[in-house]
Amino acid sequence: MRLLPTAIRPLLVLALLLPLAAARAASADTPAPAATASETAAPPSATPVQPQAKAKAKAKPKVRDGMVTVAGGAFFMGCNEAVDIECFADEKPGRMVEVETFQIDQKEISVAQFARCVTAKACSSEGLTMPFYDGKEQPEYAEFCNWKKKGREQHPINCVPWSEAEAYCKWSGKRLPTEAEWEKTARGVDGRKYPWGDVHPIGVKLANVADETARKRYPEWKSTNGYDDGYLATAPVGSFPDGAAPSGAEDMVGNVWEWIADPRETGRVVRGSAWTFDPVLTRTSLRGWTDAKVRAADGGFRCAK
Repeated sequence: MRLLPTAIRPLLVLALLLPLAAARAASADTPAPAATASETAAPPSATPVQPQAKAKAKAKPKVRDGMVTVAGGAFFMGCNEAVDIECFADEKPGRMVEVETFQIDQKEISVAQFARCVTAKACSSEGLTMPFYDGKEQPEYAEFCNWKKKGREQHPINCVPWSEAEAYCKWSGKRLPTEAEWEKTARGVDGRKYPWGDVHPIGVKLANVADETARKRYPEWKSTNGYDDGYLATAPVGSFPDGAAPSGAEDMVGNVWEWIADPRETGRVVRGSAWTFDPVLTRTSLRGWTDAKVRAADGGFRCAK
């Protein structure tokens, strides 16, 4: 296991671990490996899904109490090598996975929502203004924590450890999603590379990822050339409806990566990429994990039930 590439590490959790193969993403000059034949059954669709086609085909989601319902059944989980040559080792092999019907928050949990849990004394605000990783606080990045920042009430709660994410979900009568639930929410059943299809976000604002705005301040970052979502750091939750997943859930990639219920190695799984992530790291099958005590300026959560 190795840390995320240096090119995107300045504000990212330095402890956020990805497969050893992630090292190749550190250099824009390193070619992506050729796709190899999968040993599992082919995904439901190997035809690239265009954002426009998806938008026309998708019905308006039914949102109840801020949640969308994801139907149970099989879906393709992991690397879809028919449309994705950027997968890392722990995304392979792609395979069919069954999940039961569940509900999941349409949007990431906001500062305002988390504040209500703090007021109810079911959640703690300790440490929410200070990133913590590598075993120590990181005051140089505290400006990016949203707690108690005027005007960021509708931004995702970030700089939050796994335990407080779990506490909030429990307080609200929910739970953190499993990794399989999260991925089915993000990509549906057709094995798409991104929530909106199989094409990088260019032109249409589809997600809050490392972009031209971020590059102005951090020129060393690897970012999406020609794409500008207008935000240096987090955006208000639900700011990119055109990038919604087939389920109707929003910000499934970008904005903040999200805590997951599943344990992995000595920590907890995280999914979804963030505003600090370059294109290679904004795919629906991307996996990661980190220490549960980490508080990251680009980490948050949503709940399921």
